[in-house]
Amino acid sequence: MTLIKSLLLGSAAGIVAVASAQAADLPTKKAAPVEYVKVCNVGGITGWTLPGSDTCVKFSGYITAQVEGGNLNNQYTWGSISGLTSSTAATVLVTNAVTGATVPVPIGTSVPGGITGTSPSAIAATPSYILSNSQVNQRVLVAPSTVNSNTKFFRNEFGWTTRANFGFDMASNTAYGPLIGHFDLNSEMGNGFDNTGTAVYVNTGYVTWAGITAGKAQSFYSFTGGGDNWANFASPDQKGFNEPDLLAYTASFGGGFSVTIAAQSAGANGGSGAGTDMGAPNFSNIGVNSLTPSSITYGGMKWPDFVGALHVKQGWGEAQVSGVIHNVNVSANGYNSDNTAVGAICGLTGTAYCYDEHNQIGWGVDAGVKINLPSFGAGDDALLTGSYTQSAVWYSGLPDMMWGENGQVNGNGQPMYMQDAYFNPITNQWSKPTAWSVSALIEHHFTPQFYLDLEGSVGQLKWSNQGGGCSLFGVGCAIASAAQGSISPSATTWLVGADLGWNPVNNLNFDLELMYQSTNQSTPNGFLGTIYNSGTASEFFVPGDWHGVSDGFAGRFRITRYF
Repeated sequence: MTLIKSLLLGSAAGIVAVASAQAADLPTKKAAPVEYVKVCNVGGITGWTLPGSDTCVKFSGYITAQVEGGNLNNQYTWGSISGLTSSTAATVLVTNAVTGATVPVPIGTSVPGGITGTSPSAIAATPSYILSNSQVNQRVLVAPSTVNSNTKFFRNEFGWTTRANFGFDMASNTAYGPLIGHFDLNSEMGNGFDNTGTAVYVNTGYVTWAGITAGKAQSFYSFTGGGDNWANFASPDQKGFNEPDLLAYTASFGGGFSVTIAAQSAGANGGSGAGTDMGAPNFSNIGVNSLTPSSITYGGMKWPDFVGALHVKQGWGEAQVSGVIHNVNVSANGYNSDNTAVGAICGLTGTAYCYDEHNQIGWGVDAGVKINLPSFGAGDDALLTGSYTQSAVWYSGLPDMMWGENGQVNGNGQPMYMQDAYFNPITNQWSKPTAWSVSALIEHHFTPQFYLDLEGSVGQLKWSNQGGGCSLFGVGCAIASAAQGSISPSATTWLVGADLGWNPVNNLNFDLELMYQSTNQSTPNGFLGTIYNSGTASEFFVPGDWHGVSDGFAGRFRITRYF
């Protein structure tokens, strides 16, 4: 057994030795080198390059969680005298100035004693068409009522907002400069006071190459966005939201100077905004709800908004001057059928055919400057911007203030008449708006972690062919003058705001913002009064009761994680 075991072990050792020698004589195959992801920077986009690709890729975005709240005052909407006298079930009465008894609201006929402060002859001389006109405008205000569900009981004072933004950039170098593709998506949910609603949509998506920008991108008209707060100051903000589809070319020169020409869509921009055509269907309501509906409807798009901009960016800061022309192609709601079908119902006597369609060119100019202030603190700067428009009110920046409520802050008071045109069937003529705004912002960093933004805005809206200042049921208001003033001829609005921020670690921000806006509208010529308890058995009418001030304050706390 010992001999056999020795022979077997010796044989096994020999076989292993031979096999090892043969393996050593075979050629070896080395493992392929590992190709790692590389950091890249193309066209200002810092990201990473995929193995086997020359495209620089970057992911970015943010998640923000917010709570917000604000004060509530009475909400006033617009009505018509015919709605007061005929559309409600209740008999509407006002106080007789002579006897103290109640009498029905007149429909162009003489009433003994007249309305309070009004002579019987003034009522008798008023054409019935003026008093029975069904057009909704600022001649008649409607106070909040349970029937309209707009009393304070039905309105929110507190709300929640959550948004997740995801962006993707793809960039590569070419002989003509960087070729860049970008898109970002917003997914948001909210409820209660001034929330975003619930939606998923493309915020921006565009291609840039050799000076060309094509797609849904930031407007070149806007110098800045809506300020550093979530709620906006007065600015034609198409940088933070409402970005349009556009086709643009930018020529860059030395010293940081560039010139851009662009054609951009005036139509709706999906979930990010309603565009720049201020009228139905994109802006179906002038105020915060359907109780103040649009009075004009846009027809088909005839040509885009054309924008030109001169921009400079240097070490001291940046500045821009821009301009836009805007096509106003509208018809008057309620009068925009064929004249044969509608009949001759316009004019002071209600017997003229209506000039219900209107086409004109609106325009706007915008300018802004931003100055870096490193001597005050790292990241400190000051900004001043302003816009002036005619028949292109979106570009004035006024519609974008606070939550985009046209001055009806938090739903308080009544809105400004923010439309690109207005038709008065009594005078059978169109009016055009002139609107402007000026805004300022300063940002100061107390430390790298704590900062404060202060901002303010002021602006004005004026309408042609409106007169203003007298009440039909008052003294010294001629019928011709009353017929002219369907809406407030002028409105002034201003805003102040602050944002206190804390950046405890990289890419995490805590922000507390406070804002206040006030709007004051002048009384329209021919103003009638205010309806209370509308649609109920206790409905009553107060002649000459104008409510021209709309104001409110709001606060928002937000936590944002950037990546």
